[in-house]
Amino acid sequence: MSRQGWFGAALLGAILLLAVFGPLLAPHDPTAVSAQTGAAPSAAHLLGTDTLGRDILSRVLAGGRSVIVLPLIAVAIALAIATAIALVSGYMGGAVDAVTTRTFDVVLAVPGVLLAMLVITGFGRGAAAVVAAVALIEIPRFARVLRASTQSVASREYVLAARARGESVSWVAFGEILPGVVPTLLVEAALGMATAVLAIAALSFLGLGVQQPAPNWAVMVSENRSLLFTHPWGPVLVPAALIALLAIAINLTADTVTKALAR
Repeated sequence: MSRQGWFGAALLGAILLLAVFGPLLAPHDPTAVSAQTGAAPSAAHLLGTDTLGRDILSRVLAGGRSVIVLPLIAVAIALAIATAIALVSGYMGGAVDAVTTRTFDVVLAVPGVLLAMLVITGFGRGAAAVVAAVALIEIPRFARVLRASTQSVASREYVLAARARGESVSWVAFGEILPGVVPTLLVEAALGMATAVLAIAALSFLGLGVQQPAPNWAVMVSENRSLLFTHPWGPVLVPAALIALLAIAINLTADTVTKALAR
């Protein structure tokens, strides 16, 4: 594995450890407010306090779980639906494939932000709505790539032999073709995770995703942006940097996975 791959994997592992064990290490209740609003770093508050007097370090340590878990859920849902559609559509072809492809073309023609807004308008703000919105955005892209992979695998001899034996469509699609598209699926999962992290972070920054007082890095940047020019070190720059590092780590890891599977 390349140096970039090792660096990406190590960075991703460190952020995952922070997300898993961070809440246990928080020195204060991340949602507890106080009169010390916008305080500078001190012995009591190592990264200072935010606009409501909450301890920044505690919110940073506790705010990583939702930044990672929500994109994971969104990508898992999108991959499950896209894989099922792509396998059936790519294998059967004909009218089924044509209708599916044209439907995805229409969805892809709609800007992702607008599509997310429509979903959130229907479901209301919150974590569930933003996960549904990002999953809906990812499904067409995943399905198009997996459909192409499905059509390639479907022409292989062992698949043709299964069809000649009279196996059912579901068995050929999921029993014979699916194992052959797993490498493509893994690559798309890795790439989609980076996109989902940034998309959910952006929606949460706009107030459409995770809601206060729950700690979340994107929400922290949004609610403390008034402190950017007076107390930028903890309330804004630290959570923003962690989101950026997470996206970089996922992209480096995804690039390594892509190169490894291409060999």
